[in-house]
Amino acid sequence: MKNNSHPKPFGIILAFSLTFGSTVFAGFIASILISKSYWGYYFNPPELPQKVEEFEKIRSITPVSSIKRNDGSRIFKIDTSSSCIKDIQSGIENVESSCGTGKCNTENCVREALLQADSTRILLTLSEKGKLQKKTSYISLDKLNSLYNDLEKTELLYEGKPGYNGEFTSDSASGDLVSKGDGKRLEGIVVEAEDKNQQPYLFIAANGGQVSNDHYPYYEFLFEIPKNKSTPKLIANNRFFYEIAGVEGILEWHFIWMFFIVTGFILSIPITFLLIRMKAHLKPKQLLLPASSEQLPVNSEQSSVISEQ
Repeated sequence: MKNNSHPKPFGIILAFSLTFGSTVFAGFIASILISKSYWGYYFNPPELPQKVEEFEKIRSITPVSSIKRNDGSRIFKIDTSSSCIKDIQSGIENVESSCGTGKCNTENCVREALLQADSTRILLTLSEKGKLQKKTSYISLDKLNSLYNDLEKTELLYEGKPGYNGEFTSDSASGDLVSKGDGKRLEGIVVEAEDKNQQPYLFIAANGGQVSNDHYPYYEFLFEIPKNKSTPKLIANNRFFYEIAGVEGILEWHFIWMFFIVTGFILSIPITFLLIRMKAHLKPKQLLLPASSEQLPVNSEQSSVISEQ
């Protein structure tokens, strides 16, 4: 009798393909979810809000940074110490290298940083579209003083981990009081603009301080200023994270997915054979019944005829 207990090659290949394919799909879903949780986006950093494309006139561009007052509240102040706004406005060559902010450790990725996680990316965009004047004024101090409060009201600013909100904590090694960073310290630019209908907008792009080790937030807020009201209305925003540790690329979704694919391939081999063995064990076995020694029943009429003879 032919032995059918061993699995056929096609069955093994099919079982492995289904197992490995499942791990690839599950790994893809897991990788983009991890990216969303860690970086704030699934695949790539979001682009500028679409409404920026409608800007026709730039009224002011102001470099700012936040300060913490004695009562604990925060406000923006004009800060030109690390600004390259004038370089962009003047059309200087190699503006990417001139405007590096330190978030990128190599010159090769400065352009990428500017376009993805730098407050000047709106200026580069406006410059490329020919909508950036060579000279602009600063925002009025009356408007500037209330801007940080407007951002806090959105409840979109990330809270840093303990020790990363400007407070002093005890160092585990030395016991000294140290501050690891201030996650709510913002540095960036404020742009006042109008569209073709003279509708005023307020765009704020800012990099935050560390919220955890080497982990920094980036924000973009687009407010519409109602013509009859002074209170800005938030109509679009972006927020995500970046790192400056030098190994941040390893944590991008495609590298995470590759890790899951390799791991899934290795694990799929023993899982496949385990499933095949389980299937063989659970498969009902065919029962071979012994030949019966009893005679078949004979028709009653036929038996009566035989007895008469």
